[in-house]
Parts: sequence; structure tokens; C-alpha cells
Amino acid sequence: MGAGTFERTVVADPYESGIHHDADRRKAQALGWNVAVDEGSLRAGPEATLAVRLTGKDGAPIDDAEVLFRVSRAGTSRFDRSAPATHAASGRYAAVLSMTEPGFWDLDVVVRLGGESLTLGRWIHVAGEVGEGVHCDAGVRLCAADAGDVRVVLDLSPHPPVPLKELDAAVQLTRGGAPLAGAEVAVEISMPGMFMGENRIPLRVAGPGRYAGRGALLRCTSGRRDWLAEVVVRAPGGGETRARFPFQAAE
Repeated sequence: MGAGTFERTVVADPYESGIHHDADRRKAQALGWNVAVDEGSLRAGPEATLAVRLTGKDGAPIDDAEVLFRVSRAGTSRFDRSAPATHAASGRYAAVLSMTEPGFWDLDVVVRLGGESLTLGRWIHVAGEVGEGVHCDAGVRLCAADAGDVRVVLDLSPHPPVPLKELDAAVQLTRGGAPLAGAEVAVEISMPGMFMGENRIPLRVAGPGRYAGRGALLRCTSGRRDWLAEVVVRAPGGGETRARFPFQAAE
């Protein structure tokens, strides 16, 4: 089984890769090139449409570049894909790729223009099928979701959370628009598809309908940074309900 499922090394030459990454970042700053990913319309599927906008200095669109998309997921080569992008207008480029799993992906946008070549790397989130809800990265902003008839707003800090550092979690609960008091609340931190041990942060009352606590975020040795914060609520006189919030940790 081990021989049949063996995966390649995630980074075979980490020192050299780090040097190239830093060089590309400095080159991007010197050229003024930037890439913005349209994550709002990106959905998991065998024919997912990935669209970006390339801009140069002063925000001017880059319209005559040769662009290649490369996508992958940390810890496995099964989802490695690449495709040339088609230019639309106003610096916009798009391609159709097979991205069948929702969650965080690595994206490399390879840009060739005027004798220059540059790889712009991004972490992107691929939402699930339509109807699964709008994605909100709880690591960078307040996010809200419903757990039964309870509205849950989660705040994680720092923004974004830093591995091997303290993690502050605050939850605001309302029911029918009114603060929900007397609940038992905890935040469970896990990594989708990989067991990282139990990491549960119990929260205490910190105000009307507000609960807060402090824990720590682990570091995944595979290099993954996609996590899931699950808010567990035991409301007075009711059973247990849960609200799930994906988030991305800092590098």
C-alpha cells in the first residue's frame, strides 16, 4: 500500500526554491507586475474557470502577455494541472482547469512579456458547488454562518493566524437578532483530510452573547496552510450545533 500510494517530495530543493521565490518577488516589485485572482466566481469541478487580472505599474492592465496557469495542492501530486490562459480584455486572462476539490490551492501564474519571464505565486480558495455557501476566510476578516437558529460570527486573530503562535478566538452568538447568553462554546481547529491531533479552544463569556478564548495554531510539516475552525455551540435547552469556517494561516 505504501509503495502504491507514495507521493513525490513536496519540495526537493527547498533552499534553491526559496532563492528563486525571493528573486521572483524582487523582480515583480521592480517590474511593478501584479496578479489579482477572481475567486468569487471560482467553483470546484472538472471544468473550473480560473480568471485573473494582470496589471503593471500604476495599475495599468497588461494585455499582450503570454500566460500559463499551474495549479496544485500541498502534499500530493494528484491535482497538478496546467493550462495556457486566453486573453480577454483589460488585462484579464482565463483558462479552464480540472479543480475537483474545494479548499485552498497553490496557483502559479507564469507571465512572459517583452523578453521578461516571471512567476507570480498565489494561494487561492476554490469554493464548493453552488448552494454550499459563500466562502469567507476567517483568518483575515470576521465571518458569519448559521448553526441551526443561532447566528455565529467568528473572529480569529492575529490576521492571519501564525503557526506555533497564540491564537485568539472570539465568537458572537445571536438568536432572532438578540445576543445569546448561557451557551457553552468552543472552537475546534483541524486540517481537512489530515489528522493533526485534537486542538480544542474552550471559550468563556466575554460580554452579551460574546465568548472568547486563547489557544495555539500548529504547523503542518507538509507545508499546507489551509485549516478549518469549527465553532461548537451548546445553547441553553438545546442540543449541539456547529458552524464551519475555513481559514488560511500565515507562511
